[in-house]
Order: sequence, then structure tokens, then C-alpha cells
Amino acid sequence: MSEPLVLINLFSMPAEMVDDFVANWETNIAVAGGAKGFRGTRLHRALDPSATHPVVNIARWDSVEDWAATIRQHFVRTERDPNAPLQGPQIGSGPVSAHSNLYRVVHITPDPQNPTTEPSTGPS
Repeated sequence: MSEPLVLINLFSMPAEMVDDFVANWETNIAVAGGAKGFRGTRLHRALDPSATHPVVNIARWDSVEDWAATIRQHFVRTERDPNAPLQGPQIGSGPVSAHSNLYRVVHITPDPQNPTTEPSTGPS
């Protein structure tokens, strides 16, 4: 099996909502926990409280199909455009929008403090 795909999900929301959004992250993603192909997530918070996307989620999925099936089942697009912001159980309950795309790793630069990761110049 090849390396999982990387989902980068940029969340925009009013600054006053960020603390609650982060505190409720596990509830927000509960639907993904049992989804086929879901490989975990890391939530990141911007250091700058005025950032356009104060919260960024990096998740891993086995395939485009697994991710798309979960999106179809639990989330909706606000427009017919497949790249439109997602709205979902918690996301759609307020002025929070998610902009997501799947990516494949094309290069790894190893951590000079921990050089056990080997660089790669192409897809796996």
C-alpha cells in the first residue's frame, strides 16, 4: 500500500470562536474516527490571533474514495462547486467554514535534529 494522502483543511472563523472550536475538536471529527481509510489528524492553531485561517487540520486518508465517501455521508458543500467550503455537523452551526484539499507527498526534507527520515523526490 502506498503512503496515505494528506488532507489539509483550512478553517476560517471569528477569533472569539477559536477556543471553543479547538476544545470541541474531538466531537467535531467523531464521524471520521470510524470511517474507512481515516488515518488520524493533527489540529494546528495559528500563533497570530488575526490569521485568516486560525485553525488548520492535517489529516491522513488511504484514498480519495474513502475521504469522498465520508464527506458525502457527513458533510455538504454550500454550493455546487466541488471546491466550495464544507459545512457539517459542527462546522455549519455557526460562521465557520472549511476549505480542504487532498495532497500526495512529493518531497520530504529530513529534520536535521532527527535525520532518521529519508528524503524523497517523488510520489510513493
